[in-house]
Amino acid sequence: MNNQVKVVAIDHGNRFIKTLNHVFPASFVESGHLPSFGVDTLMYKSKEYTITDRRMPQKNDKTTDEAYFILTLFAIGKELTADMDTPMGEAVDVDLLVGLPPLHCKEMGAKFANYFKEQGGLVRFEFDKIPFVIRVKDVYVYPQAYAAAMTVRKSVKDSVVVNIVDVGGYTVDCLQLVDFQPNHSMCTSLYHGVNTLFQRINEPIRAKGAKDIPDVIIEGILQNNEKILRDCASERVALVHSVANQFAVDILLGVSQVGLDLIESTTVFIGGGSLLLRGYIEKSGMVAKPIFVESVNANAEGYQLLYVNRNAIRVKEASA
Repeated sequence: MNNQVKVVAIDHGNRFIKTLNHVFPASFVESGHLPSFGVDTLMYKSKEYTITDRRMPQKNDKTTDEAYFILTLFAIGKELTADMDTPMGEAVDVDLLVGLPPLHCKEMGAKFANYFKEQGGLVRFEFDKIPFVIRVKDVYVYPQAYAAAMTVRKSVKDSVVVNIVDVGGYTVDCLQLVDFQPNHSMCTSLYHGVNTLFQRINEPIRAKGAKDIPDVIIEGILQNNEKILRDCASERVALVHSVANQFAVDILLGVSQVGLDLIESTTVFIGGGSLLLRGYIEKSGMVAKPIFVESVNANAEGYQLLYVNRNAIRVKEASA
């Protein structure tokens, strides 16, 4: 066993997995019978997997099967392959930095940590034909949203009260910070993530018997991608913008209703969903002091900051 511990920070989203250096869809297929066509492949327990953009069923509890462990091996493989100091062919200790929505961190943190630890001993897999042997040495579980806010702490240092709004695929996590400490009475999750937006956009299309607009096309329209806009019918573009505008308003109304003041307090928007909806949020007039975190890797970056500083909430894994 190599004595050097590798630290891998992973944000396990419902739509995307984010590490410090990578973003990929939170979905995979078993692909041993298909050629890989140059995409990343993972060999684990004699099965071969590749990442796909086909959305997996949403899960409140990601420990019910091994899907998120397999996605974690993809993330570890990507990070260790990029790390020039990784001793190939030798067993490596890994510290995992992971997170949960603030509302779930206390109740589910130990279970989530044990999910990665319970594999026990050495884990063998191949990533892109490179063999790895790892042991999950320790697992640190941090609150999402709060972790991401660490990356913009200097930007809000003069604000006593700060709202954190993390728009993900499944949930919108809301957290209030007072003097940059979590106010646990203002901590909740709304089941209003952007996956719901995609469903709303496609509802009137399905009603007409037409095929859904794929997520990648919807995202391209929201991002004003010229290639996608050129190929899309104008009525579909108008539909996407109209529904997205109302969806952003609905999110802000929900955030206000849980008690976060969007007028008097600074509001930090986090997550890929926030960036997709940024234009609508800014035009709504409902948020007086918005700050948008540009990096979709912000939670993973925050986990790393908290790990290095050792000064934040950690949920200790339950003893075996």
